[in-house]
Amino acid sequence: MRGAAVALAGLLAAAGCSKAPGPSAGSACDALGVRTGEGGANNHVASCGDVAACGNGENPPTGGPHCGQWMACGTHPDAGAAESCQWVHNLEHGHLVLLYNCPEGCPEELAALEAFRRNVPNGVNGVPRALVVPWPTLPGKVGAVVWGTSWVGQSVDEAALKCVLDAQDEAAPEPGLGCASQT
Repeated sequence: MRGAAVALAGLLAAAGCSKAPGPSAGSACDALGVRTGEGGANNHVASCGDVAACGNGENPPTGGPHCGQWMACGTHPDAGAAESCQWVHNLEHGHLVLLYNCPEGCPEELAALEAFRRNVPNGVNGVPRALVVPWPTLPGKVGAVVWGTSWVGQSVDEAALKCVLDAQDEAAPEPGLGCASQT
């Protein structure tokens, strides 16, 4: 029975039909380094400035406590550690967060992340449900996160980003919510 389900999923994916199951369903995403786990608690912290209280202890955070305010979807080149409490809230809503850590600059990687972000499915308000932010402790140059799922690498890997995106609303405590656009 499981073999038939895997074969059917493969046929649907090859035909471009339907959204494939998230990364926990296949070894192709595992082979790319996509990690799945628990997002953790989804409570609000008392202050958005209390960065130590935010996240679930993963690097990058894949969920956990966060502040009551989320970030607008778009690219935030000036965001820092203080804003992590906000983008963890975005994860709770099922938003994709694309991360980069390039102290010396990496315009090609940033352009690739931004291009991927623009092609993420739109929310009900027509805004792609994703944001791009720097993350200074990211253990690679680039990464992608949704609630409970992450990937980190040295260069943009569209297959890995797609694996993370496929899990976009699977584990999010408040999935499917739209995202305000940057002004």
